[in-house]
Amino acid sequence: DKKVPELANEMCGCFDNFQQSLSAETKDLMRAVSVAANPQTEMMQGMSKLKPEEAASFSEKLKSIGTKGSEVYNCMEAFDKKHAKETTKDKKALTEKLLTEMQAIGNCPTGAAIVNLSLSSGVIK
Repeated sequence: DKKVPELANEMCGCFDNFQQSLSAETKDLMRAVSVAANPQTEMMQGMSKLKPEEAASFSEKLKSIGTKGSEVYNCMEAFDKKHAKETTKDKKALTEKLLTEMQAIGNCPTGAAIVNLSLSSGVIK
């Protein structure tokens, strides 16, 4: 628990460059998704309001997060390796605490949005 702020800050750092590459509209969308009770719905509704070419570009950028070798992927992989020895009985509870901390940081909407989407989709159990 004491490490949550440190972990959240480190995780947010993985998304800095990615976040800077986003347009104002897509940053706003990520901000909304980061605090949404139903992030998938928020993401889909927000994407439908974007211009088609911007939605396509944003979609490609989002895919890159999970692409092996991408900056965010490599950073998150290094984060996981660095913290692999730190054990938690409840990964979901830890992730929820990280999300709350990332939301509180305020300058990390993209990272918080990705974590919120992961939690709500059941990727993290």
